[in-house]
Formats: sequence, C-alpha cells, structure tokens
Amino acid sequence: MPEHSARADDPLVIVGASLSGVRAAEGARAQGWTGRIVMVGEEPHLPYDRPPLSKALLDAETEPALPLLRQAEGWEALDVELMTSTAATAVDVDRKILLTTSEPIGYRALVIATGHRARSLDELAGFDNVHTLRHFDDALVIRETLCTATRLLVIGTGFIGSEIASAAAARGIDVTLIGTTTHPLGRGIGPVAGAMLAALHDDAGVTLLSGSGLSDVTSRDNRIGSVRTSCGREFLVDAVVVGIGSSPATEWLSTSRITLDASSRGVVCDPTMATSAPAVWAAGDVAVVSGAAGAHWTSAAAQGFIAGSNAVGGQQKYSGVPFAWSSWHGHRIQLVGTTTTDARGTISETVDDGVVLYSDGGRVVGAVGIDAPGRIARIRRTLSAELVATGV
Repeated sequence: MPEHSARADDPLVIVGASLSGVRAAEGARAQGWTGRIVMVGEEPHLPYDRPPLSKALLDAETEPALPLLRQAEGWEALDVELMTSTAATAVDVDRKILLTTSEPIGYRALVIATGHRARSLDELAGFDNVHTLRHFDDALVIRETLCTATRLLVIGTGFIGSEIASAAAARGIDVTLIGTTTHPLGRGIGPVAGAMLAALHDDAGVTLLSGSGLSDVTSRDNRIGSVRTSCGREFLVDAVVVGIGSSPATEWLSTSRITLDASSRGVVCDPTMATSAPAVWAAGDVAVVSGAAGAHWTSAAAQGFIAGSNAVGGQQKYSGVPFAWSSWHGHRIQLVGTTTTDARGTISETVDDGVVLYSDGGRVVGAVGIDAPGRIARIRRTLSAELVATGV
C-alpha cells in the first residue's frame, strides 16, 4: 500500500457512480463543501438511473437511451471529477488511501455507494443465450433478445424477473417464469398479496411456476435449447434471463477493517451512515443500516444525501419508511412499510378495498397496492408521520 500524508486539499471520494453516489455529492455541496469531489465508477457511462433498465428500456415502443441521473448542466454544477471505467480494489482506512484499477487516491472522507451485483447460477454460466440484468449494457442485450425470441424462460419471481416477464409478454413472447418461493416477491410480501400478484401474471398469459427451480438443461452450440424444472416440467427456450436477486458489491473490502454484515456482506452503518472505520460512510443498496439490509430507490437517494452531508461535517440521521414500486403488465404495484407476515401471527394480512394491509396489534404497519397510488400515498404519509412522532 503506498504511503499517504493527509493534506488539506484531499478530496471527498465517492466509490460508485450510482444514485446514492450522485446524491452523496449533492449532500456534500448542500452542506457547504467547496473542495474537490472525486467519483469512481466501474462503468464507462455517466451516472444513470437503474429502475428504467427493467421497465421503460425494455418497452418496444421506447427508444433505448441512457437514463441519466443528471443532465449536463446539473452535472457540471456539482463539479465532480468522474473517473469512469475505474474499479475500487482496496482501501487502507488508516492511511486514507483508496486503491483503484487506475491509480491510488488519497481521501479526506470516503463514501461507499457501490450498490449490488446481479446473482447468477453456476449451472448456466457461459451460455451465449443466458443473461442477467444489472447494468445499462445488460439491458441493451436483453432488449435485443426480446426482439427475436419467441420462447423465453425467466428465473426469479422478484421485481426484476417479473418486470422482464412483463416486457416479454407485451411483445407476444411465450414466457415461462419460475421461482423458488410460493408466490411472486415471496421474500418481501405475504401470501395474500402474493396471490394477487400471481394473478397478474396469469391474466397476462405468463406461465408461472412457483416453488420450482431449475433441474436440467440441454444445449447445442453453447446455447440452451430446453430446460427441465424441479417440478417436472420441460420447456423449449430461445433465451434465459436470470433474475434471482443481487448481492452487495463489497468483495473489494475483504481486506479492509470496515465491518461487513455476516449474513448479507453489506457494509454495516449506523443511522448517520457512518461505518466502523473513521472517515468512511456508506449508502444505498450496499449499506446495512441499523441491521436492515437492502434498500430501494427512495432509501438509496435519502441515504446518499445524508452520507455525503455527514462526510463533510453534517449531523443528519437516516430514518425512512420502506417504499418500492414496480410495473407489471400495465399495472402499478407499490409496497410501503412492513409487508411480511411472521410465523407467530404478530403481523396480520388483510384486504381492504383492494389494498392489502399489514397490521400489528391493530395498527397498520405496511401495505401492498395494485393500481392504488392515492391510497398508498396516504398510508405512506401516515407511517412517515408516526416515525417522526416517535423520534426513530
């Protein structure tokens, strides 16, 4: 590790040209930071928004364009030195040096906003017609696949898998969607809401196989031609998309003294987004805040701003009501608050006027809505007000 003597002009360094990364830069500037900001990003692109990759970008009627987070004027106003096509490889928190594939960078403060990497299946590795979706270039490949495929297998019934299945079905493709949980979004919602979401796939003509995995594949010329599922079904396929979730991009921190969560391998943070190491903060999907792993767009945006602000002297704390949305087969799905039940029956799941409510001792703690934006917005405001009132 090279030597580094701290200097007054050392920059705020942000690892990850992500939503959280951009918001960290904005938070630092809002806090009054006028010094240098260096942002390190693995991809060759300017920072862009990820939700459109599995939604609008796969729409046959939409021209494929990079969904920039900030246009040129806004980016210039932030005055960020962006290092594209550059990956972080290690960090020495004692010397305050970030090692990258380009050069070592000394820092005054460091914000980790590297997000997640898409998970894959070892048995499908290397096949030409197997794809995952995490980056803009991945979305372009899948978009081209949807232009020619007639039979598509999507593995994973979470947000990404269901959105890709929706885009494929809209093009008239014969879609099979398989997942190991008992219903779509099985780890994030209860069975009542899960049954409602399963019906959306059914109504759109998607073959949904819940509680099933991949058993065997046959291939020719390095392309999968057919698959057999663990429930005994066999399908001919032109292509396979794996959407089984993602994991924190923290492998480069394996030799650092930054504490990682034992289960998820995300970066452990307190409510100020500070990590176990001095002068290091984290935000977004990569962060585990007060024991809660995995964030969504709104959380990532808020956490990034707070991390950037606090990295240059701010004293903010993150507290937010979980919120996520998706679009399947022309329907808008929204989740807010706590949307899972438990074996003890502490949290119950009931349907009220088409919206699934989750209650704990008679108090609504979360909801799942399909095409119910007004109702979900009101529940979200109520939950946020309760959070403020309790001082959490």
